[in-house]
Amino acid sequence: MTSTKYGIHAYPPKFSDPQFIKRLMADYGQRSMPRPGKGPERTETSDVDRFQFWPDAIAMGSLKGRQFTQVFGAACIKGYDERSHGRSILAFDLKREVLVIKAEMKLDPKILPPALNPLYAELSFDDINHQGIHITKRPLPDGLTQKDALEVTVTVSCRRPPKFYAPFDPGDKAPDYMAGTKYLIDRRRATALDFAVSGVNERDANAIPAIPEGPCAYPTFWNTYRWVFRMGTRQYDKLLACAHKIRALAQADPEMDLMSLTSERARWTVRVLTGEDFKRVYAPPDLSAIPFSTRTLLEGLIGHGIMAPGDTAELIAMLRKVSSSTAFHDRILEALFSQQRIRDIKHLIPELAAFLRRRPPYIQPHLVLIRTVLVTPTRLLIGPPQYEPSNSVTRRYHDKLDGIIRVQFTDEEDRLFIADYMKLVDSINPAVGIMARVRRALQFGLVIGGETFYPVASSASQQKEHAMWFINNKVIDGLELRNWMGTVHETVVAKHAARMGLPFSTSRIVNMKINIGEELPDIERNGRCFTDGCGIAGREVLNQAALALNEKVGINAQPSAIQFRLGGAKGVLSDWSQLVSEYEIRLRPSMIKFRSDLADLNVIRIAKYQAAFLNRQFINIMCANGVPHELIIGIFEDAIADIKGFKDRVWNNAVTENDQQLIALCNDFPLAQLIRSGFNENPLLLDVAAIIECRALQDLKWRARVKLSDGVYLIGIADETGTLKEGEVFCQFQENDDSPPKVVVNEVLVCRAPACDVRRAWAVDRPELRHLKNVIVFSTQGMRDMPSMLGGGDLDGDDYTLIWDQRFVQSLKVYDPMDYEAPDPISVKHVTQKHLNENFVQYVLNDVLGQVDNCHLALSDMYTPFDPRCLHLSEIHSVSVDFAKTGQAAALDPSLRPKEWPDFMDKDDVKVVYESKGILGKIFRIVQADAHFSPSDLEQMGYPTDPRITRFPLHESLLDRLKPLKASYERDLQYDMRRYRVYEPEIPSGIAIRNKRRKRVRDQNLNEPLREAYNILVNNVRETAQKIVNDFEFKTTLTPMQVVARHCYALTYEEVHVRQWEQALAEGKFGEKPEDDEDSERLRPKPLISFAWCFCQELVQIVSQIASTPVIPIAAADSE
Repeated sequence: MTSTKYGIHAYPPKFSDPQFIKRLMADYGQRSMPRPGKGPERTETSDVDRFQFWPDAIAMGSLKGRQFTQVFGAACIKGYDERSHGRSILAFDLKREVLVIKAEMKLDPKILPPALNPLYAELSFDDINHQGIHITKRPLPDGLTQKDALEVTVTVSCRRPPKFYAPFDPGDKAPDYMAGTKYLIDRRRATALDFAVSGVNERDANAIPAIPEGPCAYPTFWNTYRWVFRMGTRQYDKLLACAHKIRALAQADPEMDLMSLTSERARWTVRVLTGEDFKRVYAPPDLSAIPFSTRTLLEGLIGHGIMAPGDTAELIAMLRKVSSSTAFHDRILEALFSQQRIRDIKHLIPELAAFLRRRPPYIQPHLVLIRTVLVTPTRLLIGPPQYEPSNSVTRRYHDKLDGIIRVQFTDEEDRLFIADYMKLVDSINPAVGIMARVRRALQFGLVIGGETFYPVASSASQQKEHAMWFINNKVIDGLELRNWMGTVHETVVAKHAARMGLPFSTSRIVNMKINIGEELPDIERNGRCFTDGCGIAGREVLNQAALALNEKVGINAQPSAIQFRLGGAKGVLSDWSQLVSEYEIRLRPSMIKFRSDLADLNVIRIAKYQAAFLNRQFINIMCANGVPHELIIGIFEDAIADIKGFKDRVWNNAVTENDQQLIALCNDFPLAQLIRSGFNENPLLLDVAAIIECRALQDLKWRARVKLSDGVYLIGIADETGTLKEGEVFCQFQENDDSPPKVVVNEVLVCRAPACDVRRAWAVDRPELRHLKNVIVFSTQGMRDMPSMLGGGDLDGDDYTLIWDQRFVQSLKVYDPMDYEAPDPISVKHVTQKHLNENFVQYVLNDVLGQVDNCHLALSDMYTPFDPRCLHLSEIHSVSVDFAKTGQAAALDPSLRPKEWPDFMDKDDVKVVYESKGILGKIFRIVQADAHFSPSDLEQMGYPTDPRITRFPLHESLLDRLKPLKASYERDLQYDMRRYRVYEPEIPSGIAIRNKRRKRVRDQNLNEPLREAYNILVNNVRETAQKIVNDFEFKTTLTPMQVVARHCYALTYEEVHVRQWEQALAEGKFGEKPEDDEDSERLRPKPLISFAWCFCQELVQIVSQIASTPVIPIAAADSE
């Protein structure tokens, strides 16, 4: 073991001068150094050229406080390689926001594995810890010249591994450049096995273990990288200029506060691990005697880097010391996932146990606990069980959920992005690299909790997320599962996979006995099906389906249609009570995908009112077909005027009628009621209002998403009466229970996304159809059904936009529909799991739909949607969409990729960008700046409180009983905040604002998970609070739960209690104690402000009865 101490450098005063920084950066921008690694060879100088530094040594390991534990390290070779690139560099790519790392080490190449020969990696700024970049220096007395007068150390700690690369094997025949491009091909992405000299390739290395062994564990446990440089003052000034640029990022995005706030007194200690030390700290522990549920949590904590394998024995001992209950052990371990690193096990576990001693949390009946596993190139990440919406399989095996996991294949921080380069690399050698790791998992399985899980199926939506369900055949018999689902005879591999995935799609069961009536024939003509996916149902069936989705009153409690699944059938059931009995459904052949004995009706969603919105694709197509630019610009200017100032209007209690539409974005959080009750100055309500305003403006700027007042977006169904003529539709909509139903009678446009096809039609009124609301009824007459003319749509759940704004209808040119013929599907005589696995691999490998959309949008802006390149992209899009039916991959030719991108596509960090002169560029710049959100700070606001609440007195014993509940709520809330990368108010509001850092899931797709997460938190808190308050007796006009609400309000907002709360947290009274070493630089987060609103109805009740109720002091006594 060696120990070294370094002095800490305080930044010179000149680096606070922006003009000096600007001059220095410009000066270095004129200099050019060789660009390292793979990438486009351009004549202009890149950031990697400008801001690269050549280290003398590099080390990898872990950081605890200011002690760096070195696992691996070596001196670096300097100079240029055969391509005139730096042989060892640390480069700051400020445009792409990544650190580029390369190291040729002074070690025998024969003993180095592929990933270290040489080491090449890219670390995203997003993956660096808060204040995780440390720069120190000390003068070198032996420095002979100004060029090596300083020893500078750069230490970077990270949240997750960087993207590693490895050279091709000597036998691989790789071309020097990508065909038709200037991209060098000199390496591929590395996986965990590339860190070992094993002689076994990734694809054939058997099941992937939860805890990696030996060198394969390096990426998991290397959370810190450290470089030592000898440099002169000028180079050091350039390094500090880079640090200044990184500091500037935090001004726009607080999450990007990456530079450490070092002090002059701080000192570093370096500890070098020996081989024995490495085994003791990082060797996989023996968990064979640990119960499965506990073992998976331990494996998850190790895989996430929250704890080292060597800490397992101490952790298990502490768990057994505080409790003998396995379930309680699991609750403690689940709570540990909110930690970034476990520092002090002996202190942490007893503190956690002290307030986790309560009954299990409330579970909503439609949710189940599911284990999720992420397979990345270098890690296997097991998360704690999470409550998720159930499906038929998880309901069937509700008592065997230990035998099922959901696996998602991702990159280290992102979804897998398979570009042409990745596909070429895979074709060169499919036995190594990222796709080889996917094949390995599918063929040999994953070892989780000591049990091997194998793939079984993936629903359509899960496949889009590169996810698949795996089962443990010892717990759930795979053959029995397949027999239970039904008999799938489909020989087209892609369709067979889709059929197998049906029972895994999210749904809720309808608790009623239904009568499955005689099948209805499909209405077919000219080889077209006019009723594709649409059947009929009785009134009570639809009502009960709505009830299963918690729609109990109002228009949504009596829907006109539902999207459903029943055994091997799926599609839409619409209301035709005159054709069936109230408990009957009748299906059509087009709805039955395979035969199954399952008779439970599962509802996915109901038909309900949705406003029509334009988006970038629709606007682009419409303006290219005659819609005036001025019309779109006017609509956007009106929308901006309606949105801006929303938070201020809430503060002043002056919301407008248009504001009510913004407020309606909060589906579950009762913002409108709380504003009416006078809580409009509350910090959380103002934050929610700010989020609504921010997200609405972001949607305008980045998605061009604007509401159309004369339009709706509704599910499509078939006209069972045959009264609609060819080219006619029927639409009766009702926005809410307070508004009357309206029948559209006019010439209209019917559109379907994402195909962006548009048809002109006539919306007519038919008495026979007036019982149908919030659906679009399509004619079953004529030569061809209208849905198929809209990008190949059907009636099994597709939504359609109907526009009757005559400014659009009359100006738009409509062309003949595209007559697209899908390629011949891939079929086999008998589909096996091996075929399904390869179909999944091919989907991931050829998932280019998003890339095609982006290319089409960019080229349409640069030229027109009618340019031959855009038309070709439309055909590629159709092939890609049909992969789930055909298994045929779509190829995106590199020549169709734009060389430049319009500014509205937000590609400025990695692409060459131009200012768009088209309609999308014009409306993009109407919203001047990207809207940002910053949470309220109670201290800065002066701890505002509502005297209508605070007038009621408090009882200390009840406050003490509620504090552990608040701690538990906020711990779970902070876990969800980290899980989804959101601010606190985004969770109760159910609205995720745009965040470029959030890459795994699209912002808009987070809304439902956020609402589910918040409902679970609130129900858990309320159930526990009810039990607590039962131990008290009160003499007051308030109900027991209103008393709880009063006390929770005090804990959340009143200054004396908030300060006491913060002090208790700092002292570790609720299971978390900040580190007390010199590296505790991260400021505590602002006090959370949402706890009180778990009791929002009680708070409303209190203020509503103030005028008529005298205040009686709360006298309470424990009833023990």
